[in-house]
Amino acid sequence: MKKFAVIGLAVLLVLVIGVSPIMAAKPGTDFNGPHYNLNLIGKEKVMPGDKDNPDRHTMFVPLDTTGMTFDINTPNNLGEDAMDGIKIEMTQGSEFAMIDGNATDGYGAFQLGPGKYHVYIAVKAKSPKYPNAYTDITGWVEAYDNLGNLWYYIDVGYVQVKKGKNSWTDATDLFFVNLNEDDFGFLTGDEPGWVDGLGMWVFDYMTGLDTWYEDTLGEAPYDLSDLAYFWQFDNHGNKLIQVRFYPM
Repeated sequence: MKKFAVIGLAVLLVLVIGVSPIMAAKPGTDFNGPHYNLNLIGKEKVMPGDKDNPDRHTMFVPLDTTGMTFDINTPNNLGEDAMDGIKIEMTQGSEFAMIDGNATDGYGAFQLGPGKYHVYIAVKAKSPKYPNAYTDITGWVEAYDNLGNLWYYIDVGYVQVKKGKNSWTDATDLFFVNLNEDDFGFLTGDEPGWVDGLGMWVFDYMTGLDTWYEDTLGEAPYDLSDLAYFWQFDNHGNKLIQVRFYPM
């Protein structure tokens, strides 16, 4: 793996072999503990290529997404055919990997390693052209209901980040679904792996939804498929946004 910090390499090795770090960081207190680093770099122009080297820790995003939109499936529960900003698809696999590191064209893709994470975001640099720079990030679960022939978009978390002295923002909620966010009524709060104060890890949530209809012998009100999780990323002048993933 090239250009991989010693700390990042250590946590990746830990994750691959399935052993918890001995000295796990306490996010919000020790930001130098074991973690994976993702840098989102704002660019003024669309860049060529997809920058899909799995070892990359960098994704290029538009410096200003004003006026940019991306299509969503219709018909849907929102009554909309597009969302503001760009789409960053998030998946989970055997390791952290950059699937499509060029989101200046409106779409990027990133894979998380196995496990659950505390997630923190900080703005490290903004463009002088944007004195009041900010970035809005919303996490969405997408699912198709085969019974109702309708696409569902479920808002599972939102953060806004700005440059500041104490700019680390706890964004862990973007990756968890709580009872209030679960529009399907699937969650009970007693599921294995439930995290108090957060809910169910979003990828576990989607796995549950995918088997819900079958497991309840046809009694569920939905038959959900084509599940996905993505960020709606709306940037207005931030040049460098750092996302850190700390193993729970």
